[in-house]
Amino acid sequence: PVRDHGGFVSDVIGDSMLAIWAGTSAHAAGDLCVQACRAALGIAQAVDRFNQSSGGPALPTRIGLNAGSMLLGNIGAIDHYEYRAVGDMVNTATRIQGLNKILRTRILVARESVTGHGEFLTRDLGVFLLPGKSKPIEVCELLCARVDADAGTQQSCALFAAALADYGQRRWESARAGFSRLLEQNPAD
Repeated sequence: PVRDHGGFVSDVIGDSMLAIWAGTSAHAAGDLCVQACRAALGIAQAVDRFNQSSGGPALPTRIGLNAGSMLLGNIGAIDHYEYRAVGDMVNTATRIQGLNKILRTRILVARESVTGHGEFLTRDLGVFLLPGKSKPIEVCELLCARVDADAGTQQSCALFAAALADYGQRRWESARAGFSRLLEQNPAD
């Protein structure tokens, strides 16, 4: 899915990979974010197919997406160089990926990376101060392509947004009731 959507795998460490969509202009950045989101959804679908056909334990997959400036080139010293991406944007994407484990989500995206792209259904999750960062960021969950969203998923997103807004406004009882209603509909959420 990474290659199919114009990206390339820059690095593989253990059971994780770093994929990159690189461009040289701000105009291209929006298109690159769309391509990265499509690839993330494609990876999730491929893992689902694998899990269903393998007969073994399910392979958990967590994806974190972020957009911004980075340095891309040969990094190293003396006799060992590697072609890598470095920069705060890369580190933040890694921290976003790790947030999936805490939230029990699968694909998380920095809100600013998908703002203005109506192609996808996302669910705002709030503002988080990620490990090693001094500035909090807005994070959302990438759920699916908007054309693939059924009415139930869209309604669930609207209910979640209302409960999160209540929480943000310190309307605790209303927020609790909204989140409880969502859990009744989908206990795994």
